[in-house]
Amino acid sequence: MVSKKASWLIVTGIFLLGLILRTVGLTSYPPALNWDEVSHGFNAYSLLVTGRDQWRTAFPFPNFRAYGDYPTVLNLYATVPFVAVLGPTDFAIRFPHAILGALTCLMLYVLAYRLTPDRYLALFAGLLTAISPWTFFPSRAVFQSNWIVFLLSLSLALFYSRRRLLSIGFFALSLFAYHNTKILVPLIMVYFIIKFRSQKKIVIASIATLLVAVLLLINPQSRARNSWVGILDSGAISYIEQNRNTSQLPGLLTKLIYNRPVYFLSSTLSNYLGYFSPKYLFVSGGTQYQFSVPGFGLLNPVLLPFYYLGLYLLIKKRHDLLLLWILASPIPGAITRDQFAVIRSTTMIPAVLMAVVFGVMSLTKSLGKSFLVFLSAAVIIFSGFYYYYFFHDYSNVYSQDWQYGYRQVTEFVKQNFDEYDRILITKRYGEPHEFILWYWPWDPQKLLSDQSFSSDYHDAWYWVGSFSKFTFINDWEMSDFVRDMTKGGKTLVISSPENTPPGGINLKQINFLNDQPAFIIKEI
Repeated sequence: MVSKKASWLIVTGIFLLGLILRTVGLTSYPPALNWDEVSHGFNAYSLLVTGRDQWRTAFPFPNFRAYGDYPTVLNLYATVPFVAVLGPTDFAIRFPHAILGALTCLMLYVLAYRLTPDRYLALFAGLLTAISPWTFFPSRAVFQSNWIVFLLSLSLALFYSRRRLLSIGFFALSLFAYHNTKILVPLIMVYFIIKFRSQKKIVIASIATLLVAVLLLINPQSRARNSWVGILDSGAISYIEQNRNTSQLPGLLTKLIYNRPVYFLSSTLSNYLGYFSPKYLFVSGGTQYQFSVPGFGLLNPVLLPFYYLGLYLLIKKRHDLLLLWILASPIPGAITRDQFAVIRSTTMIPAVLMAVVFGVMSLTKSLGKSFLVFLSAAVIIFSGFYYYYFFHDYSNVYSQDWQYGYRQVTEFVKQNFDEYDRILITKRYGEPHEFILWYWPWDPQKLLSDQSFSSDYHDAWYWVGSFSKFTFINDWEMSDFVRDMTKGGKTLVISSPENTPPGGINLKQINFLNDQPAFIIKEI
């Protein structure tokens, strides 16, 4: 048996491995910040400088507006001190998430030891957390889900260490980290109320946390994102109506089959079961390439049999909290329109990794510790293929998914800003105003007092139209807008290659990392 001192030396090495994997080339892999990252970054910068977010809200709570999707505030406030120390830089806002990812390795080590207890298996759990794609990829970018993976792992570790009141406190904190916990945490609190009904302090703390979760759930801001990602979006409604109109079935039967409740239940069930499939977990991963590497599972394929064996053992040994966790955690992802949504299913991670550990434990008992060493080596070898692709190919192939090119656009515009009377920028790749604000970086105080700032709220989104010399235009409207301009002076136009307005002087072309054109910059 490895000694306690030696195990902590090894787990410190695992922590450092996890931190190094998450910080090497942090601002280049993934290749650029996406619009959510720059939104968190600039709003944190604005809070630091002015005490208000970019929409003039003083210290927003429990959500901040962002683009109208109202993310939770924990990451926003946690980012402020890093921006204060490191400045408004890409590294400053991604680095906290790298730290969270590395710290989660420690939490899973403690959790596995409390559950097994076996230091070898605990070290194995820490190693899996350090190198698994599901924990590695998100923690190299600004995802609120990184906070819940850490906080939920910490809460579980404290729970099984019999520090249950403290555990409930961190469960409560997770409610302000990411919307998904507003479904999982209340279910866990109900479990605590029933399980520990004779322990007054735990019951009171659980009820208080449950009430907070309910208040947050009924808050319209907390539900704002659902209008964009919920299963019953406008596309689903159109699909239902189209099937009704084209159905050859009798009228009553058509209505019974093609309606919102049936569509919601069938789609939710399909999505839910998909989160347990080998294809999602071990083979192909997610369908959104901004959240996972295509062609690679979220967990090492070597671990596939141990996960399903572990699920069987959790049922057999009646580990009711972990079973509840595994059954409940896919629900937030299942009720959204995207199948195999990696980030929305990250609440599964602690329980899924523990299921793997239990599956491995059953064979380690019969085959000995040498089997665990062999398995660890196999996991590391297979992980090498994943890391090679991530650092060597992923950024080049999928830079467009990360809205690559806005930094280069901003640098060019900043250098030539004084030469132009107006600057037109396409909305083709996202929210260009936020990238200008972040990469400049724009003075938040100047933005808050800018009388030319304009925005329009429709389709549950705040669309910024202009500030300073900038006007932001739908890509398909760019040519018409330029043609109909009546003002004199020089205009700088940044468009996509598909909708570059005629005439003018081409100044620069900015390409994605695969050498495909992203932006055309011209003077008119």
